Amino acid sequence: MPGEPQRIVADDYFAEFLARALRLENFFPEFKAAHLPKVFPHSGLYVYPDGACVVKQGEAGRDIFVVYTGRVDILQSLGSASADLARLGPGDILGEIALLSDGVRMATAVAQGESQIFRLVFADLQYLLQNNPQLCEHLRALASKRQGP
Repeated sequence: MPGEPQRIVADDYFAEFLARALRLENFFPEFKAAHLPKVFPHSGLYVYPDGACVVKQGEAGRDIFVVYTGRVDILQSLGSASADLARLGPGDILGEIALLSDGVRMATAVAQGESQIFRLVFADLQYLLQNNPQLCEHLRALASKRQGP
């Protein structure tokens, strides 16, 4: 059984990566690691061991996650059957469907190999969503694409 994710310290390179992934360029130019605890006080960068569950289908949750390193498999159970929906890598976001809908996870996300993943807690995300229309539109488009027609 995989261990629990461990919080790690983020550097400026990660902060720049996160700014691109969350479309912060116009909202927060020159985003650096020193800004992370001020802008996202409840959120953080974590190392997930191989096989660790990032989110579980059916759970309640509105946090989103940004893959920094490694891979995350997205799996969905339908009764006794299950399907591999996607394999996400660096820069990919997960959790947007629950965020934008009813807050229930539609699939399970499992780390494949050791993975560094930023957990953006809903309390920190609310301000960002209210004030960054580019991120809102990106998350809506991503959720729509993943949910299909």
